[in-house]
Amino acid sequence: SGVVGSATGQGFHKLGHELIFYDISEEKLRTLKSNGFNVAEDLGDALSQTDIAFVCVNTPTHNSQQDLSQILSALYQLANYLNSSNKRHLLVFRSTMLPGTMRSVVLNYLEKNCTKKRGVDYEIAYNPEFLRQNSALEDFFKPDRVIIGEENGNDLTKLLLEIYQPLTKHIINTSFEAAELIKYASNCFLSLKISFFNEVGLICKHLGIDDKVVSLGVSLDKRIGKYGTEFGRPFDGMCLPKDTQALASFIKENRIEPDLLEVVLNINKKIEDLTTTKQLVSSARETHS
Repeated sequence: SGVVGSATGQGFHKLGHELIFYDISEEKLRTLKSNGFNVAEDLGDALSQTDIAFVCVNTPTHNSQQDLSQILSALYQLANYLNSSNKRHLLVFRSTMLPGTMRSVVLNYLEKNCTKKRGVDYEIAYNPEFLRQNSALEDFFKPDRVIIGEENGNDLTKLLLEIYQPLTKHIINTSFEAAELIKYASNCFLSLKISFFNEVGLICKHLGIDDKVVSLGVSLDKRIGKYGTEFGRPFDGMCLPKDTQALASFIKENRIEPDLLEVVLNINKKIEDLTTTKQLVSSARETHS
């Protein structure tokens, strides 16, 4: 029930669905409860009262590798619940995962550790989020598209289509792997765009050209837009750095040289260093004055 889970739950609540939030963080649950939402102190209790579970846990990147420990922890609890339940359930994963993870980790774990049959007693789907940290709930209600990765297309996964239909006509049903890569390709393109315009800004500085005028002149092209064209700001936040690093590493492991993504990361590091230097100079001047 962090940024993504809270926005997803509150969004569907506003659409008229009954929601129960669960999280290992008691503080998050207290905040949600104080705001009038139903919460559960136990995951099994939440699952027993619902038809669909949205799994929104973090998948951070450490040393350019994706950390799936929170996914595995959630899968352990989900399998234990399914083994003792007679209720059909749809498990929807929203966490950012590299191509192949849904099949090789999520699906594989549940089929090995769950006595119930997928497609009959439970089903899984992948529904990547495209929510910004500071405007997650607003973004939930104005999606450019909804991506649903699934395999069997039964009545359980059709529920997911039905609850998203009030939000957008742009719903894409595809494979697990395509849905996973759509999420990464989207974030990495944004990283690429930001680094590209930072490199243009560095050229402007070298030639004595006003980078703001150049950015404005390019961004007015409707095919390009204003986002990410400002010089001097590296891509940061919770998603872009970790996802770009993870995909670059993933591609290299698959023996495809990610030259472009490595250049993107190198430019971003250059801008980060430049920004840090400016901050240090500014701080030194303030101290001196």
